[in-house]
Amino acid sequence: MFVSTSDEKIRIIQQIIPKLKEISDVDITYDDKTKTFNVNSSSNPYDAMKVVSIIKAIDYGFNVDEALKLMSDDYMLDVIDLKQAIGSNPDALRRIKGRIIGENGKAKKIIQEYTGVLISIKDHIVAIIGIYDQLTIAKKAIELLIEGKEHSTVYKFLDKAEAQLISLASKNRSYNFK
Repeated sequence: MFVSTSDEKIRIIQQIIPKLKEISDVDITYDDKTKTFNVNSSSNPYDAMKVVSIIKAIDYGFNVDEALKLMSDDYMLDVIDLKQAIGSNPDALRRIKGRIIGENGKAKKIIQEYTGVLISIKDHIVAIIGIYDQLTIAKKAIELLIEGKEHSTVYKFLDKAEAQLISLASKNRSYNFK
C-alpha cells in the first residue's frame, strides 16, 4: 500500500518508521522519487492498515502520540472531506471550518471534551481519532455544524448522546456477572 504525505510531514514519519516496524511487524519503506511510503501488507494486512492510518493521521495534523493510538484495536480514524460536503468555494470552506472550530476553539474543544475524541482540521479535511461510539457522536456533531445547525443545538445533541452512552454502559455493567 502506498501512502503519500505533505512535504512537511515526511521527516516526522521517517523518524517513527523504526518504531512502527517494531510495534507492527510490517515493512515500511520510503521512496524519495515519488515521495510515498510503501507499507507492505503481505506479512500482516491488519497491522499494515493500522500503519497506513497512523501515517495519514500524522499528515492530517495529529502529533505522533495521538496517531499511535491507532495501533490499538479500540481506536479508529475517520475523515470528513469538507469539499465533498459543501463544495470547493474558499469562502464557504473558511466559514464552515470556523463553525467547527468555534470562537477561540470553543466548539472543537466542547466536541472533544464531550466525546473524548481528538480532532484535527487541515485544509479541507476534518480528521477524528477516537473510540467508535464516541467518534460516531463527534462526527454527527460536526455534520450538524456543517448543515448549519446552531451551536446550542449541537451541544444539546452532545448532552443527549453522552447520557445515552452512560446509560448504555451502566446497563452493560449490570449484566457483567463474575
